[in-house]
Amino acid sequence: MNRKRKNYILGVLHGVFYFASNAFVDYTTVLPSFLKYLLNSDMVIGFVAAIARGGSVFFQLISAFYLEGKRKKPYLVAALWVRFLSWVAIAVGSYLFLPDHPLLELILFIVCISIFSFAAGVAVIPFYDIISYNIPADLLGRFWAVRQFVGGILAVGSGWIVKIVLAKYGYPEGYELLFVFAMVGFGLTSLSLGLMDEGRVQQKKNKSFKEFLSKAYEIFKNHKDFRVLITSEFLSHSIFLCMPFIVLYTTKKLHFESLMIGYFVSAQMVGSIVSNLFWGYFADRKGAKFIIISVNLLAVSVPVLSALFKTPLSFILVFFLMGAYIHGVFIGYTNYLLKIAPQQKRPTYVSIRGSFNALSYFLPTAGGLIADKLSYDALFVISSAFALLSLLFSLRLK
Repeated sequence: MNRKRKNYILGVLHGVFYFASNAFVDYTTVLPSFLKYLLNSDMVIGFVAAIARGGSVFFQLISAFYLEGKRKKPYLVAALWVRFLSWVAIAVGSYLFLPDHPLLELILFIVCISIFSFAAGVAVIPFYDIISYNIPADLLGRFWAVRQFVGGILAVGSGWIVKIVLAKYGYPEGYELLFVFAMVGFGLTSLSLGLMDEGRVQQKKNKSFKEFLSKAYEIFKNHKDFRVLITSEFLSHSIFLCMPFIVLYTTKKLHFESLMIGYFVSAQMVGSIVSNLFWGYFADRKGAKFIIISVNLLAVSVPVLSALFKTPLSFILVFFLMGAYIHGVFIGYTNYLLKIAPQQKRPTYVSIRGSFNALSYFLPTAGGLIADKLSYDALFVISSAFALLSLLFSLRLK
């Protein structure tokens, strides 16, 4: 097997294992329902969901500066195995502490999910370098889509397993099993990406972190298209104000049975699979801007439909669209970024984007506060308004 084929397959396998593993502990469905057994605070649940989704952004600027001019793969491998061990600790802790010591489990869970997410901030810089080195630009759309398409198929299976396990075992045994499944999956994720070849592009080392930040600011100030891109992406992420709470809205306000969670996870994964046929085809033909506009239409639709729908069957559509959005937003904004970022400055561009996204990753905390103090309907209105602004910004991209 030649090098290019091997690396393509390993890159796809990494995505496949990653998406399948995430479905066992999905931060919009499984984790909120689990945390609800440990405490009764939407704001804290939103905070944990924000850490799970967005903690990776915190170390990206420091990581990009520190790794300039260095071999990046050793740091990638170390970060990957730290992430795996975090889930080992979560799985073991759930068996030791539940159901008698929920506070200890909550503390351990928050610490470990934070480490898991923060370690991704180290891994993401070499990840994009390795992917860009091994995958030609004209195949990136299909590459991301294949990862998400095949991974989505397995994730649908994961969703059905979630439904069966939670229906049969409930709390805490059902969640303990799901954490073990996730642990194994993330181990395979780390292994497959760690086996990919590393490509090296000569990068100038800045003398200090202050100099690095100064040059990063110049990029943001002078590259208008890049500035519009990250503004649009930030506003698009306003969907995450409400996304972790839609499943809670269906159980607390609409009184759906908890077994529907498994169906919602599956619907979300099916949305990911079917949409990837669309994203992959049009990303390489219509371009990244077309994908970005499409996903922003979805970002407007999800909170609007959540406010209007009242039946379990109708919410299958909502979660279907959520799955389509989550995968489409990654393909659209990532491909546009890799298109406009100069190769030698790519780590800086990636880290700037990640640092701005840090703000959006804590939107679930604000969403939880809105849900607690106002209402779910108010949360849906605010989410859709910001998503509409994102759509307007995306129309300004070249």
